[in-house]
Amino acid sequence: MAIKGFRDMSSLVNVGVDDSVLQRYALADGVTYDRLVGELRVVLTALNGEFIRHPLWSSLIATQDAPNVTAYNTGSSTYAEELTDYTRPEPKHAEVQGHMLPLRRPAAALGWTWLKLKDMTFAEGQADIRLAADSLRNSYRRYIFARLLKRGDDLVSSGYSPGFATAAANTNLDFTPPSFGGTDFTADHEHYVAAAGGWTTTIIDDMESELKEHGHMGPYRLLIASADAATVTGLTGFAFPTTGTYVPAPSVAVAISEEPATDDGFQFLGSYKNTRIYIAPGMPQHYGFMYRSYGSLSPMNPIRVRAERGYSAPTARVLREATGGVQDAERGVDPLMNLMAYMEVGVGVGNRTNGTTRFVNNANWADGVAI
Repeated sequence: MAIKGFRDMSSLVNVGVDDSVLQRYALADGVTYDRLVGELRVVLTALNGEFIRHPLWSSLIATQDAPNVTAYNTGSSTYAEELTDYTRPEPKHAEVQGHMLPLRRPAAALGWTWLKLKDMTFAEGQADIRLAADSLRNSYRRYIFARLLKRGDDLVSSGYSPGFATAAANTNLDFTPPSFGGTDFTADHEHYVAAAGGWTTTIIDDMESELKEHGHMGPYRLLIASADAATVTGLTGFAFPTTGTYVPAPSVAVAISEEPATDDGFQFLGSYKNTRIYIAPGMPQHYGFMYRSYGSLSPMNPIRVRAERGYSAPTARVLREATGGVQDAERGVDPLMNLMAYMEVGVGVGNRTNGTTRFVNNANWADGVAI
């Protein structure tokens, strides 16, 4: 017997009845319910693909369903010892550390009551579906940007989910970055820096240097707010992107875009030295985040997204609300009543050295509020 309810992972839309039952119900304009459920499946499939294939998210995250990030190196490195006839090298173990990832449950109720379904047309149903999908999309974006902009830990039921490298006073999980290139670090190493006066080339240079000293070589990516675009593009040395119809003059530097354009405001502005700069919807003014992308969904990317158990990536589904009451359509309850778009997702830091955040409107740090 097929499993129904939230344990049924065979379909993105689980209303508890087969399509043959849905074909016996119709909206006000005569469109049968199975077509509306088909629309739900199409929209959810596209949304779930966007969570991992959007050019911003794919460059920034890796995914897992495990509740923790484990065994990353910390502390100073050592040197190999000379082997002689009378001595053997001293055995050593690496210093490793791990932390938890949060898990949240955003949901968007479709609002399809008995009265609404009685009078609803297919076009109105499509609009409700788009609204629910956009709500989940907005929450996903806000979760990611909130983690980029917060210096302290997120509290998890069984522990803490820390941010990037920061002074020990700012976190419950002290972190000493591993040595690189002969340079040792301390537990007070800081990747959240405040500076008054707005964006300057000195700030961007410092962000590049901070990633490079941990072995993250360019090119880097800098995410900024649209409100800061005019300031950043006016900096000395900034190179605007070229297009197929523009031929730059000799000695004029231009930047080459890597990703196709999107329709959500994510935009490649241009480049400065080793850094490609993007407008990222959700980033508040005066804040910026720089990182090195190691490729689509690479585990070396800075952010780790936790998916619902049993899924390899964040997955939105449609289920009946927990307060929906009777779920059996054969007992007179409309099969599309009380549905909600639902997902389980958690956002934490996966690589605590591959990310540095700036607040450029004050000499004292303040966490940014994701939009």
